[in-house]
Amino acid sequence: MSETVTPHDEEKTGGIQVITRAAKILDALGAKPDGMSLGEIALAVDLPRSTVQRIVAALDSVQLVRSQGSAGGVRLGPALLRLIANVHTDVVAIAQPWLQALCQATGETVSLGRASGLQLAIVHYVVAERELRVVPRIGMNLPLYSTSGGRALLALDSDDAARELLGEAYQAITDLTVRDFPALLAHLTEIRRTGLAYDRGETLEGVSTMAVAIDTILGRFSISLLVPTPRFEKFEDRYRQEILKCKLGMVDEIGKVALRD
Repeated sequence: MSETVTPHDEEKTGGIQVITRAAKILDALGAKPDGMSLGEIALAVDLPRSTVQRIVAALDSVQLVRSQGSAGGVRLGPALLRLIANVHTDVVAIAQPWLQALCQATGETVSLGRASGLQLAIVHYVVAERELRVVPRIGMNLPLYSTSGGRALLALDSDDAARELLGEAYQAITDLTVRDFPALLAHLTEIRRTGLAYDRGETLEGVSTMAVAIDTILGRFSISLLVPTPRFEKFEDRYRQEILKCKLGMVDEIGKVALRD
């Protein structure tokens, strides 16, 4: 027996298709804050220019995009930017279950950080429930160049951007701290290759950390495991598997920023 397709079904399918195409256009524009022409958008989302023009006009009518004509510049609109700003305040609420799960899976303290000037600012943490543990402080600022979380965030940008921000020479915090840009660059190159950053006693003696960075529509953040060094060396492989699993889950939920040129 053949299935009968009603006008309602066709309308529903068409509506879903339009929403999907609009989402692709918004995602493309999010990666190009300076704006895109209709032709550039059509190429990026693999749709006919006429289709893109109709969808952009609809999005413009509700301020989800701002259009200044076909030649120059379709950009994200004020309504969408206001929505993103409002949601940004809920990053900790979104991250909390993932950080808690990582803490439980590893038995170690987990922190959420962001770059604040030249420092890594800890904005939230979940402390391990065990006798020997690392307990950070909210608002605690640590150098980007020596912390695993800071270096994970630095690796999201170019070498030139890191050099411009930090300079060529750095203050040593412990005997193991990197002290110049070439040493830092070796770390950044490895982080980009593996997706993982390490701090093996460079910031706090006796404490080793592992971190990943997430580049999301709500901003850039680092997720770090803070572990007493002897235990870190023993269980490093398991920590690596669990923190990468946490990263994938959070990026999937929050939304990943498209690769920048």
